[in-house]
Amino acid sequence: MIKLTDTEKKLIKFCKLHYIDKYDMSGSWTESFKPLFMEIYGWSPYDYPYGYLNTLFDKLLDIQFKISDDKSGYNNQMREIFRASFYKSFSRVDDLPIERAISQLCGLIQSNTVRHRYSL
Repeated sequence: MIKLTDTEKKLIKFCKLHYIDKYDMSGSWTESFKPLFMEIYGWSPYDYPYGYLNTLFDKLLDIQFKISDDKSGYNNQMREIFRASFYKSFSRVDDLPIERAISQLCGLIQSNTVRHRYSL
């Protein structure tokens, strides 16, 4: 069983839309995460926008590595993250590459169905 910290559980639950009644999730992932981020880390993403994006990306990437079950042998999920960051698409229209990568990570975490490996 994969051990998750309370912060990791909160971030996964956020990606899986468990907090849709508590947080406004009508904008982009990076905008929607800001209130939860302030609760977890105690500093404002508005004061340090690049620090916020880097911290969020690093944490979501760590989570994805931890819970991923990509046995393709070709690292398809990693390719999806890089592809999303390098190229705007119909579903990933954020301006900054790191924002598109965060959106892709949220999608991968959201669609992860290997729940028998971890508990929320």
